[in-house]
Amino acid sequence: MELIIVYDDTCEKSEAISDIIGDKRFSNILIKNKCLENYCKENLSRIFSEFQWKKVCSIVEYSSIILDMKKKIGTDTKIIHYFSNYFTSDSKKVSLSCCKLKDIDKPVRLINNKSAVAGIFPDCASYIEFCKKIISGQKAIDIISSLKGTIEIDGVINLSIIENFIQCITEDFSSRYFNSLKENEYTITKSSSNKKKIEAEYKFYHFLPDDMKFWFVMPFNYEETDDYASYTMERLHMTNLAIKWVHGSIDYGEFENLMDKYFFFFKSRHKKECSKTEYLRIANYLYKDKINDRISDLKKFDEYEKIETCLKICDEIKLENLLERYFLLKNRIESKNNYPYFFVIGHGDPCFANALYNRITQTLKFVDPKGALTEDEMWTHPYYDLVKLSHSICGRYDFFNSALFNIKINSSFEYELEIPFDNSKYIEIFKNKIEENGFDYLTVRIYEVSLFLSMLPLHIDNPHRILGFILNAHNILKEVESIV
Repeated sequence: MELIIVYDDTCEKSEAISDIIGDKRFSNILIKNKCLENYCKENLSRIFSEFQWKKVCSIVEYSSIILDMKKKIGTDTKIIHYFSNYFTSDSKKVSLSCCKLKDIDKPVRLINNKSAVAGIFPDCASYIEFCKKIISGQKAIDIISSLKGTIEIDGVINLSIIENFIQCITEDFSSRYFNSLKENEYTITKSSSNKKKIEAEYKFYHFLPDDMKFWFVMPFNYEETDDYASYTMERLHMTNLAIKWVHGSIDYGEFENLMDKYFFFFKSRHKKECSKTEYLRIANYLYKDKINDRISDLKKFDEYEKIETCLKICDEIKLENLLERYFLLKNRIESKNNYPYFFVIGHGDPCFANALYNRITQTLKFVDPKGALTEDEMWTHPYYDLVKLSHSICGRYDFFNSALFNIKINSSFEYELEIPFDNSKYIEIFKNKIEENGFDYLTVRIYEVSLFLSMLPLHIDNPHRILGFILNAHNILKEVESIV
């Protein structure tokens, strides 16, 4: 028996889903760093040892499919017409539903919760008739939904339902090793063996001044045992901005409005004046001592020798040289600026991954603050929140986090970092907002280098990402060097 799977990627999206992924189709949705079409292929290959794959994105493609099918009339060929809005969550359950495939002698529909997942056609002739109906103006989903033969299928998730969609694409929200998230339709409970961190995140919200609380998702029901601590939050049916960002679904107008919202938050942060000595102590810790400590931690790993070997290809990207360039530029930029001495109550990491956003309601909410066990611990350097935002916008950190980057060796035997997203216009908008609000763009960018270098030991289990961070830091330094 020959099997042909036609992957129907013409499925309509709701307005809410379009807001998240823009003009991308279901096949291009990223789940766990992989597009949905590849997931579908991989899962079906676990069920069927061999099949021919055809993808349909437009009604005009059915004419060529008919021609191909006519050549196979009379052969033992079966066709599965599979709708791209379904995600296979359990291939074993799907396999049980498809085990009757050989015995099918008339078109049948596979359904889940009364909705059509796919149509199975016993031969090319019946599938040709199906294609002709589509060309005449009927919709594939309506034709298959009207088939009399029915097989129930389990182990699939309908991503056309916004709640299912958000749950699937935000599953990596819980990927940090010390966190555990349990959720239902209305709440999310976050727990960790790192009890101090959970307690600090919980107390941070309750220490906040009342006029800053609306920016954050409120934690409640703090609990602590011998092994872990936890708190619960309302589950907001909103995606984090990192998902919209890597899907390329934030246009320039929306981005500018979003930046206005972010900078309104930055302005609303409470301030307190401090001495020059106090200011420099915090600045040195964040942008000098922390990076030195993290590089020292990196060198303690057995893998560091291999990292060093990889970096020998180019003197500029050796860590010692990167640090030397960083501190030289940092000192030069800081000496040109007359920074006012004050601290702010900051989130600590308002990057896109920690921001929930809804374009329609213009709602922006932050999660995962740095935390505070005392009110004094809430205060931080005024640039730090901006730097964390910059490493999403300018540094494209979320593309690294989603494994959407590549490293190549060019004809000069040098590394080239490739990130499939042109952020130049977004950087221009961001830069203008920085300067309009009284901050210095070069200060933000040079401090951003410290973030990428200080993250290296935290990603020791991912050598590809470590090299990507190093190359990205090198590229930022080159940009700053060309301006200073």
